[in-house]
Amino acid sequence: MPASLETPSATASPAPPAPPATGAHGVVSATARSVLRQALTGERRGRRLAAASVGLTGHQVAEALIPVTIGAVIDRAVATGDAAALGRWLLVLTVLFGGLLLSWRFAARAAAHVAEHGGHQVRMSVARRALDPLGTATRTMPGELFSLATADARNVSRFTHTLSSKLAAAAAIVTAAVALLLISVPLGLLVLLGTPPVLVAMQYLSRPLERRTERDYASAAKAGATAADLLTGLRVLDGIGAQPHAARRYREVSRAALAATLRTERAQAGYTAANTLVTGGFLALIALVGARMAARGTLTVGELVAVVGLAQFLRGPLVDVAYFGSGLARARASARRVAALLGTPPAVEVRDAPTGTPDPEPVAPARTAVLSFEDLTVHAPAGAAGPLTGVSLRVAPGELVGVVTEDAAHARALLDCCARRIDPDAGTVRLDGADLRGTDPDAIRRTVVAPPRDTALFAGTIADNIAPDGPGTTARTIATALTAACADDVVDALPDGPAGTVGEQGLTLSGGQRQRIALARALATRAPVLVLHDPTTSVDSVTEARIADGLRRDRAALTTLLLTTSPTLLAVCDRVVWLPAGRPQAAGTHTGLLTASPSYRAAVLA
Repeated sequence: MPASLETPSATASPAPPAPPATGAHGVVSATARSVLRQALTGERRGRRLAAASVGLTGHQVAEALIPVTIGAVIDRAVATGDAAALGRWLLVLTVLFGGLLLSWRFAARAAAHVAEHGGHQVRMSVARRALDPLGTATRTMPGELFSLATADARNVSRFTHTLSSKLAAAAAIVTAAVALLLISVPLGLLVLLGTPPVLVAMQYLSRPLERRTERDYASAAKAGATAADLLTGLRVLDGIGAQPHAARRYREVSRAALAATLRTERAQAGYTAANTLVTGGFLALIALVGARMAARGTLTVGELVAVVGLAQFLRGPLVDVAYFGSGLARARASARRVAALLGTPPAVEVRDAPTGTPDPEPVAPARTAVLSFEDLTVHAPAGAAGPLTGVSLRVAPGELVGVVTEDAAHARALLDCCARRIDPDAGTVRLDGADLRGTDPDAIRRTVVAPPRDTALFAGTIADNIAPDGPGTTARTIATALTAACADDVVDALPDGPAGTVGEQGLTLSGGQRQRIALARALATRAPVLVLHDPTTSVDSVTEARIADGLRRDRAALTTLLLTTSPTLLAVCDRVVWLPAGRPQAAGTHTGLLTASPSYRAAVLA
């Protein structure tokens, strides 16, 4: 079919881009403090957090009183042989243990409720922001979003345990300190003044372990990333005969991760030994001083038992209090990362269209619509060598128009403007004469389907990937889309046909098969306007020719824009528009007419 080659009009000097504005679709002004506060006290979780703190405080105080009570049992019942006193003190111990267990059970349950629901709220906030139709001005990689929704949400929610347990630990330290000073002022001072230096020494000894642990995690992460890369490109590696090299590379990083893990385990063993030596020596010193005081008669046996027991008990609360700062720092760091995402300005905004512009109305599927660009300019497309300036183009209903760009980033910018993933810096994109900036992006995307070039497949069946709504799309529509995309042979190769599973990200299929399934999904929408960017880069020339014919037939009465440099696809277009990169031309000039023939293909390939 003949095709005209046009050069759209272009502006001479683009204006500087305007700063992004913050929209209203869930984009909030968030801070680390507000993220933490919402996770801990939002939706009336503050009461449960207070209950958890009270319960854990009761548990720690009861635990601190147990060695004191055992000492009293020894001095007032065992040493005196008083059976009645023994019974009374055993009852006291029973009450203490019962209160200890019950307070822990209910406090842990309340703390877990706050942590789980708070973490869920953070995850949902991240998910809502990531799925916001207005997008984000700063691109966030999927791996970063996953980290925010998992590790950072977990760190924020775990501050529940940090806060409640540290308050309880502080109360336990006060209780133990009072008990020690009441038993023996010199021995109590020895315990209270000697324990902090021991903890500082242990923290100093743990630094090499922390550094080695970080290296271990980094090596393990590198091995995991390498394995994921190999799995993703397994078919490509097999096709070029690079599997032995890839396997050797994975073995190297895997062995490095193993060596790092072994070094960490050796360091952990050394740290445990040093911990036992230092703390054991400190407890031995306390026992020695207490025994000499007991031998001189200034300390009873029961008091000695109580002092040693309190010294052992104090290790836990003091470590908890010492590490409160690190727990707070970790939670605040994660909360800042979450707040940065929640407060990111949107990539596009919904604003009033210029005066006199008709309001855009939704277009029902399979109806016709006009897509047009008027002096569209994007100053800094991602990855482009220069700006995209002054594009003016009209695609009428039933037209199949091809657009050739010298810079692939310009094609991506046009695609994103059509889908309103970005807004142009100047000019407009119109649907049936209405400026898309005055319409919610969700409403636009129900009429203008412009999928990204690297469209992912989902774990599930082929039918689910083509028509996620299921009952809303008939089997005939799916079959028609598969035929037009030349993907029916993919279905025929599976035992269950359209009900066959494709695996996560479609990794069980080849690159060309995944691309054809993604194209079938776009065609099955029967969108009034369809914009495609290089939909056949992973298929062979024979299949590409069949797809071109199928695309022409399937979109016969609908509006279609093809952003591609493929001669096979451009040959079936009604018109072909050329966008020269870095060489804007005066409005209204043309480079001449060419046909979609070998001469045209040569011109494009040149």
